[in-house]
Amino acid sequence: MRFIYDLDHTIIDSSHRQATLPNGDLDLAHWIDNSTPEKVMQDSLLPLAQHWRDAQERGAEIVICTARVMGDADFQFLAKNGLYYSACLSRLEGDRTSDALLKEKALRNYAACDGISWARFCMFSVMLDDNQNVIKHLTARGLRVYDAIQLNKRAA
Repeated sequence: MRFIYDLDHTIIDSSHRQATLPNGDLDLAHWIDNSTPEKVMQDSLLPLAQHWRDAQERGAEIVICTARVMGDADFQFLAKNGLYYSACLSRLEGDRTSDALLKEKALRNYAACDGISWARFCMFSVMLDDNQNVIKHLTARGLRVYDAIQLNKRAA
């Protein structure tokens, strides 16, 4: 079995580093300014982090699929918290693709590089994400995607 985890609002509570624009969108400039190593290390884990650790112990394949641009501090935070993975699919610096399309493309490329059809990839994969657009988009394409916000509430 393969578990695909988003990070922010799924596994990691990074809300202390976030701000929104008046229209409700993420204030990307604020996020970038607050992605310092010191502030990343102040992030905390959400209940689904235990799901990740349990899946890890059972030998499941763990894939990170996040819309954040990953930096050294992000990888250090994961290692410090015992969250290991087979692959990390993340946004490249400067990429402004919507989260849903970004994640679909990354996952399709991951499957193709493994020599797996999309249908087979979906058959043996479960994704946990907080973004409703991502959930709807990828579910419509055959991937089982569960709402991390609801799962974290139940696990709390």
